[in-house]
Amino acid sequence: MIAIRAMGAHDLDQVLALEGITPEAPHWDRAVYERLLVPDESGAGYIALAAFDDRALAGFIVARQILEVCEIESIAVAEGFRRMGVGRVLLDAVSRRAQALGTERIQLEVRAGNQNAIRFYEKAGLTKEGVRRRYYRSPEEDAVLMGKSLNSRD
Repeated sequence: MIAIRAMGAHDLDQVLALEGITPEAPHWDRAVYERLLVPDESGAGYIALAAFDDRALAGFIVARQILEVCEIESIAVAEGFRRMGVGRVLLDAVSRRAQALGTERIQLEVRAGNQNAIRFYEKAGLTKEGVRRRYYRSPEEDAVLMGKSLNSRD
């Protein structure tokens, strides 16, 4: 059974190991993760969640909350847990937490060539909203902007 909880400093070795073998994930160093785990007084903050099966990290998600928008910064699911709903559970958990904090929208960028991720986000209710030309480097690639409202009346 998968359990979702707030990411803690004690999770960072496993998070960095998973990030390191996930080419699509942004590759941040430990100091970045340590900073995002500390509350920010500027009005922006991070939601960082980890999914565990017993003691093994199944996946993680990091989102940045800025006023009424929650932007997904990183999501990764371990190879042995892919296509089992872990990514969807993480995305839904972030959406619920963001909505409880007053967020109206969730949004993200994804590599245009990452069709699996685009399909995943579309199944989760996000829609394509634009393109940022040559947004990614190594290799250079466009970013597809995706988002959805978290308001039940929209």
